[in-house]
Amino acid sequence: MTSGKIDANKEVLQKIFSQDFWFVIPEYQRSYVWQKDNVLDLLDDLFFAYENKPENEYFLGSLVLKRIDNHEFDEYEVLDGQQRLTTFFMMLAVLRDLIDNNDSKNVFQEMIYQKEIKLKKIPSRQRITYHIRDSVEAFIKEFIISENGTLSEIALGERAKEENVSISNMANAIIVMREFLTNKGDLESFGAFLLNNALFIYVSTDNTEDAFRLFTILNDRGIPLTNADILKSLNIGKIKDEKEVQLYARKWEELESKYGEKFDRFLYFIRNIFVKEKARTNLLEEYETNIYKKDKLKMGQETIEHLICYDEIYDNVIELQGQNLSNEYKNLITIMKIGLPSEEWIPAVLFYYRKFKTDKLLEFLKKLEFKVAGDWICQVSPTMRLEAINKVMKEIEACKIHEIDTIMQNEELFDIDIKFYKSAISSDVYNKRYCKYLLLKLEYLLSDNTVHLSNYNKISVEHVLPQNPGRNSDWVRVFTEDERNFWTHKIANLVLISKIKNSKLSNLDFEEKKEKYLKQRIDVFYGNKIFIENNNEWSPEILKKRQKELVELLVKNR
Repeated sequence: MTSGKIDANKEVLQKIFSQDFWFVIPEYQRSYVWQKDNVLDLLDDLFFAYENKPENEYFLGSLVLKRIDNHEFDEYEVLDGQQRLTTFFMMLAVLRDLIDNNDSKNVFQEMIYQKEIKLKKIPSRQRITYHIRDSVEAFIKEFIISENGTLSEIALGERAKEENVSISNMANAIIVMREFLTNKGDLESFGAFLLNNALFIYVSTDNTEDAFRLFTILNDRGIPLTNADILKSLNIGKIKDEKEVQLYARKWEELESKYGEKFDRFLYFIRNIFVKEKARTNLLEEYETNIYKKDKLKMGQETIEHLICYDEIYDNVIELQGQNLSNEYKNLITIMKIGLPSEEWIPAVLFYYRKFKTDKLLEFLKKLEFKVAGDWICQVSPTMRLEAINKVMKEIEACKIHEIDTIMQNEELFDIDIKFYKSAISSDVYNKRYCKYLLLKLEYLLSDNTVHLSNYNKISVEHVLPQNPGRNSDWVRVFTEDERNFWTHKIANLVLISKIKNSKLSNLDFEEKKEKYLKQRIDVFYGNKIFIENNNEWSPEILKKRQKELVELLVKNR
């Protein structure tokens, strides 16, 4: 291929792993980081496509390649896409070792490795060469190039425990693939689908800068790039220095790998911080039209540095890795992440911390939480809720560092329809979307910030007074039918409990429930458990008093 030529195309897997392509993973690239879930998701998707849409093309991902000056064969540095390319390199080896047909085995082996043929002066060569670690090359020779290498169960199990990230992840990936594919029936047919229907898209040039910049032409050809793919190519393409290109390409890829399927969501968070208006188009157009063309941020290094900065802030204040965060702040963030219907509030927290750090951070979060949750409970439309968050961020932007109190004292900024809110939380809440959130908020308010919600996926709502008590139960004696109808679904009668153990409580009388709640360690949350422990009965009078206290607590906490 002559210097200066640009290739942009899509190729099926058997073409990518043919004599036309020999790949090098350069030393500046990161380790192989795919985990078990990444591999299983890919296998599930591939098999679904194979079984349900066997005639259709299946898009595997994209590659950004730089041609290496090599007169003997077509060699390419992999600038983007090495994780998925490596995964298929291993998958071909697993299929080779699981299929019985020798002709098919040879096809897969030739895609992985070229044997030396002295008579034809053909040297030995593996399809992908890794400059990341020397030990990675040794692993590849032993388990991928060597026939039946992927069947070495004990040896792979040992390698999966190694400290070398690439080797441990590669070993685990091979184990996962082998276990998944072992009992999948006709693997030759699946292999044929993989080689002939699954395809990569790629762009390759002699110049790294051009490779990323010209990657966007694939989108013009109608090939399904993601918005993040194109944003990456646009930003990397603006960087002139070759070393800086490699550095920032790697940093972008690290962010992309860290967030996975939620990377677009993270990019939208940053978009919202800069634009502070509702998004009207797709992510790419939002960045190009509302950020770059309006000079809110420069394309290239500046954009990537901002992403890195906000990634660190996200870890600190949303993932709660910051060292100077109070336990009260951490618990409030936890219930917001668990119980609120959307994450539209996160950019405001990120933006606040970027400007003010921890100065009155908890006070700000309390006001923001009450506004976000209150508007949701008051049935404010999603558009209006988002506009309220944008107003908060505009206030943050306008506020000077030493005038932070102007935000805290702006009652209009955080105001909700308190009459509607009080009416909503005082009525039957059990079947409302916000029921669980209200109970989580009460736990936060009642538990002196010792709430532990690590098992939150199993949280469910339990009625103390059952929905359908037995005819001979104490519930029928203590409550009239009208009283039961009135109190059953009120917040005073509801507690949070482990979903696993919910069914064990069913329609037990109060004394029996209390016994299980307290002595048998049924997982009732702290605030409710203390209240139950201090009461020997569950009656209309108890509920009336409890209802008033809980509603007042929720209303005043703002």
